[in-house]
Amino acid sequence: MPGTKFRYNSENLRFERVKISFFNVLITFFSYLTFGVLFFIGLLLLQNYVCETPEENKLRSENEALKEHKVVLAGQLTQSNNQLDELKKQDLDLYEKLFETKLPQETNHSASNREEILLAGSGDFNGIINDLNSRFKDLYTSAKRSNEFYHAKASVKKEDLSTLFSIPSIVPVDNFDQSKLVSGFGTRINPFHKGHYHHDGVDIASARGTSVLAAGHGVVVITKRSDLLAGFGNYVEIDHGHGIITRYSHLEEITVRTGQKIKKGQTLGTVGSSGGSIAPHMHYEVIEKGVNIDPIKFFAEGLNAGQYQELVNKSKKQNQSLD
Repeated sequence: MPGTKFRYNSENLRFERVKISFFNVLITFFSYLTFGVLFFIGLLLLQNYVCETPEENKLRSENEALKEHKVVLAGQLTQSNNQLDELKKQDLDLYEKLFETKLPQETNHSASNREEILLAGSGDFNGIINDLNSRFKDLYTSAKRSNEFYHAKASVKKEDLSTLFSIPSIVPVDNFDQSKLVSGFGTRINPFHKGHYHHDGVDIASARGTSVLAAGHGVVVITKRSDLLAGFGNYVEIDHGHGIITRYSHLEEITVRTGQKIKKGQTLGTVGSSGGSIAPHMHYEVIEKGVNIDPIKFFAEGLNAGQYQELVNKSKKQNQSLD
């Protein structure tokens, strides 16, 4: 029979048929199976890494480009997020200064971070791209709406510039920080008789000789020098027009003259302790149409929203003034 195997028996000098065992069949089966698997794996590797179709070459190139693009996109996203955060902070500061209230919170669109993009699969990556497109469209719409609003409501005409420069909008002491505001506007304790009285301005403590600055454009209307240990001592008044006058009191020196035109930030004199003062400081007042108003409301330049709020809180403390 074809395929039948015989074995020579040396004892009886005869050929005998080899019997087929289950173990031999099992060994043969697994041998052929192993060879088939290894052969299939070899063909698969040969096809994937050696023999590639034009379509596979195209897909592989696209995958490599996507990997590189994901890294570039992640870097650009980090940079754009930093810029957007800075623009949002500036927008909040401007809004709070203009309207003295916080900007209403809008829906928070969570931004995809660098790790999410780098670890995203192809499906998730497309979703991130769509989410970013939607987010930037919302931001563009919001920015366009804000620009149109500020252009319509907060635009400044050329003829209005002189009025804006004349508004006393800076803190009138050189190298000012919030800790130097020691007493605010309103009811305070008098340092001499310890009774309550109305403090008509703010007291800004500074070292003797510190420059006192004009809070806005204007004309010097009063330069008063006095050796009396009472009252404002040496002081200067500036007329800013539109019914607004600012007063700078208890000066050591006065470096301007009556009738002189003054620009915002120009030095008027130096901090001292003349008149009814118990320590070197500058007592500052804002008078509108003959009525004293809180100078803190005019401190708009050079301060962010947090610093301004800190000044407001300090000015409300019912403490003792320095004059």
